[in-house]
Amino acid sequence: MAVALLAVAALASSFSTSAPSADPSWTRVAANTNITLRACNHTHDKVLVAGSWIPVGGNKWLNKGWTPVQAGACKDVFVTANRTFYARAEVAGHSDRSWGNDIKQCVEYPGPYNFYTGSNDTTCPEGEPADFTTFHSDGRPVYVWNLNP
Repeated sequence: MAVALLAVAALASSFSTSAPSADPSWTRVAANTNITLRACNHTHDKVLVAGSWIPVGGNKWLNKGWTPVQAGACKDVFVTANRTFYARAEVAGHSDRSWGNDIKQCVEYPGPYNFYTGSNDTTCPEGEPADFTTFHSDGRPVYVWNLNP
């Protein structure tokens, strides 16, 4: 038992215990850096992703859908410089099997769709409301959204 504990202690001392901020891959980006939403589909079905975000250099919200993400794959969905954005995902052909839970945004079925709304819009000028998830990026250049079954 003592030999096993010594081996574990020796192994642990050989690893660096630096904080994530010391690792360059965890470095936070500047406030004006672009952020990519990457959806990773961990299901056995094709998933469709919709988003609502302010495009880089824009000032209105772009509402766009549906980006297909194959089973087991990851795909970049959109790029924004705004740290708050919204997304919804659903299993292709089954809108009742979805990811999105805290805010209503506009979608169109069957899609694709692509239209702008202002920050003060409270109704859907096109399409119908659906549940989206609000994301607040911590500033990393890629925000990974894991879609688990």
